[in-house]
Amino acid sequence: MIQLFSVSNPTELTADLRKIYEEAFPADERREWVQLTALLPNPHFMLNKVYFQEQLIGILNYWTLDRFCYIEHFAISEYERNKGFGYGVLKSLLSGVSSSVILEVEEPVTEMARNRIAFYERLNFRILDGEYYQPPYSIDKKRVKMLLMCYSGINDPIDFLIAKTHLYQSVYQIKE
Repeated sequence: MIQLFSVSNPTELTADLRKIYEEAFPADERREWVQLTALLPNPHFMLNKVYFQEQLIGILNYWTLDRFCYIEHFAISEYERNKGFGYGVLKSLLSGVSSSVILEVEEPVTEMARNRIAFYERLNFRILDGEYYQPPYSIDKKRVKMLLMCYSGINDPIDFLIAKTHLYQSVYQIKE
């Protein structure tokens, strides 16, 4: 059985969890570990360890914002991928939230990116129309051209702009 354990104390952030996080996301697409740790007291930020049969297999962190839930990072260990764990985790999350759910994905220029988009589409996420860049997490990182995908509720360009602005302000702490 897949289980999510919410992390509230920095001592719960293990080296194995860090390894999954850092191996799954390029440096420009993730926070530094110390930045992630600093977010733990934020009541809108949830960091979860994903377990299967008492074995750590992934990480899921998301934000519960006023208008939607934003999945910032979700990864299953490379050794546990393609076994249905990711699908199970997201189905569980989607059944527990009453708002729209948004996430970022890389543009479909690689096979892996296309597979990732197809995975989310099987869960009824859809790509939103509009130009989107993930802001840099720090001054030494680059912004990254991404796509926003949504599960329920965001339907038009005005909604896209509101969601984008809300992400930039609440998650990335920037004004645009």
